[in-house]
Amino acid sequence: MFERFMSLSPAGRRVVISVALFAIMFVDVLLPKCDFTVGLFLVSGLGGIWAMGLMRPILLFLFFVVRAVLRYKAID
Repeated sequence: MFERFMSLSPAGRRVVISVALFAIMFVDVLLPKCDFTVGLFLVSGLGGIWAMGLMRPILLFLFFVVRAVLRYKAID
């Protein structure tokens, strides 16, 4: 099974990883709320966003927002 996974294209591997992480995240919603399940939800969500390739644009956007807020606050 691992050989079949590694024979996929890089984009295909990312899709499989992303689907698996989001499946874990949605199953985690059905579990009782505790520190472990909240942490698992966070890690699965961030991993899914990373696997889709959205982590870098999100982090860049947040960087620019924080920089703009700090500049606005420094002017006051």
